[in-house]
Amino acid sequence: MTRIFAIIPAAGQSRRMGTAKQLLDVGGRPMLLSVLESLAASEVDGIVLVTNSSVAQQLAGYSLSNTGKLGLPMPPLVLGTNDDPNSEMIDSVRMGIAEWRKQGSIGEHDGFLVCPADQPGIAKSDFDACLAAFRASPDRIVIATHAGRRGHPLIFPAALADFVRSPACDTGLNALPRIHPELILLQPCDSPAVVRDIDTPEDYGKLP
Repeated sequence: MTRIFAIIPAAGQSRRMGTAKQLLDVGGRPMLLSVLESLAASEVDGIVLVTNSSVAQQLAGYSLSNTGKLGLPMPPLVLGTNDDPNSEMIDSVRMGIAEWRKQGSIGEHDGFLVCPADQPGIAKSDFDACLAAFRASPDRIVIATHAGRRGHPLIFPAALADFVRSPACDTGLNALPRIHPELILLQPCDSPAVVRDIDTPEDYGKLP
């Protein structure tokens, strides 16, 4: 059975936003929880949230909704900490891979799903569509799309994890599909949120 383990890189300093965007209000909840709860409701096998200590402390007062199917508990959630102010998103992705490897054996037919915390509005159905596409073709790199644009989530085979951790990906995870275009499988999604990043106050102001 193909298992898919999610990584939410959410340790950024939000310099362009001027405040911790992970905590910005989206529908009465911090933006990070908006993404996390939607992902937790999907068919994913577990989630590693990589964030900094300050954000983790401020989230401590919130309880996660029970978003599992048919009232079942959400999948396992593991917290990773990245307090390096100079780190990039790829560093948090690599930490997420390391956390999952510490949790247990990762098979070559398993996969890693990556979705940043600044894309609120991605629906459970979007995650499930990408998860189903990967489980049908676990040797491919699945990338969510909307209106012809690529976005997140992105799912890559566990067999490529060492490549992601190598210097070839130091510039970012986008190096993975760029160097392996023959493996790309595009998955159309209904939500425009799959291609929407919230980086600046202007971006935040455009949220529906």
